[in-house]
Amino acid sequence: MADIAMRTAALSKRFGGLAAVNDVSLAFAVGEIHAVIGPNGAGKSTLVNLLSGDFRPTSGDIFVGDRNVTMLAADRRGLFGIGRSYQKTTIFPDATVFENVRLAVQAHAPSAIALMARTAGEQDLRMRTDAALSTAGLNARANVRANTLSHGEQRQLEIAMVIATDPKVVLLDEPLAGMSGAESRDMVELIKTLRQGRAVLLVEHDMDAVFAVADRLTVMADGKVIASGAPEDVRRHSAVRAAYLGAETLHT
Repeated sequence: MADIAMRTAALSKRFGGLAAVNDVSLAFAVGEIHAVIGPNGAGKSTLVNLLSGDFRPTSGDIFVGDRNVTMLAADRRGLFGIGRSYQKTTIFPDATVFENVRLAVQAHAPSAIALMARTAGEQDLRMRTDAALSTAGLNARANVRANTLSHGEQRQLEIAMVIATDPKVVLLDEPLAGMSGAESRDMVELIKTLRQGRAVLLVEHDMDAVFAVADRLTVMADGKVIASGAPEDVRRHSAVRAAYLGAETLHT
């Protein structure tokens, strides 16, 4: 049985009379890429915002391991192992690639000031930065300014910054948006590597990418989960086909 890194229990978020997320209970396991798909307005991004701490739920609970983090702000959740990328790239454009990742490592250190004051701490900081860059395939670009990177490389950098915080859970919100075909293929390969020792939640519209990487698939519509399970089982689910994917998209 896989370890559960994060789970939700009857999670809901209402905006006035609209239930953007409605009674959602899901578990995200270590070693799995769990993709969440659905039409526009299904509640996918709201779910990610709830998990990351950007939104507070109307009701329900969120757990990281055995700890209830429902009322913790986003920065506090980061300290408990939640890392997130956003639909819009969030990097420091005038800093180098190395400096961007180093800042992410430094911010996550238990005591950043004390860490920087010690030679051993400085060496650890560099090692962790180099490791995150290596995972993201950006070693050769370490000394260039972030604003000179291609769009695909900037998304790689953002993921390197997430990895640098040593998360237990990685939340990826449309990481392939705006990418060329070659960039998308590179990103898919990077996403595959992220499952090692972590749980990965992927929200993505590119169905080819989703079925290429997902170990588990959840489909939402109107704020509710209509199917969740192995991708091949969900692919054949009649409610999913009717509500969203359609026979042609499913490549049956």
